[in-house]
Amino acid sequence: MRVGDVSTKIPLSGDEFERLAELLEEHSPFDTNGLLGVLHAAAIAPTLLHPSVWLPLVLADDPGDDCEAVHELVGLLLRLHKDIVDAFEHDEAMLPDPDDVDACESFAAGYASSAALDPMWIGDPPRWTFASPIAYLGGRLDLVPQHTLEELDALPDVQGILRRDLGGMVRAAFELFRKLRQADPLRSPTPEKPHVGRVRRNDPCPCGSGKKYKRCCIERERLSSS
Repeated sequence: MRVGDVSTKIPLSGDEFERLAELLEEHSPFDTNGLLGVLHAAAIAPTLLHPSVWLPLVLADDPGDDCEAVHELVGLLLRLHKDIVDAFEHDEAMLPDPDDVDACESFAAGYASSAALDPMWIGDPPRWTFASPIAYLGGRLDLVPQHTLEELDALPDVQGILRRDLGGMVRAAFELFRKLRQADPLRSPTPEKPHVGRVRRNDPCPCGSGKKYKRCCIERERLSSS
């Protein structure tokens, strides 16, 4: 299925979010809070991960014969991703309540798993400091450098501190990576027009047809210039 087959322009309604939760329970290792973590990290990663990168993470289970439900799930996922991208641009985010321990830990686990998909993030130790405490909160200790693990282990009530600071860490990463991010993955890049300099008769035609210039646009250009 191509990502472009699904419209992403309409925000999810409350009923659709409930349907999304049902589909996740059947076809994903993540609950809604974990999914929100995945999508927040995908939206703010240095390379602003394309859905084709993070969708396999969310759809890790074999869909079996229920392809129609999986297609519906993908449509809802892409629309929610767009909602989150838009929310960041308006200084908002869909974060769990710091007092909800399970929700915060689930969000953090999804966030860390998604952030680890971007080599520009996990492969750069200074940038990864904006994800490793969240990985710790989510129980993804495999994604926490040893020195960070030791520092966090030494803090009293470290889980409470990380839940309280979760939103600030996400926002800080968004601001830090703003200039690094590529074009929005939900929007196809505009192709560059070929550079037209002095084109010889046997060169490929600048129009991109694949034909030689002498067998394509040369006569049309002669007519337009006469």
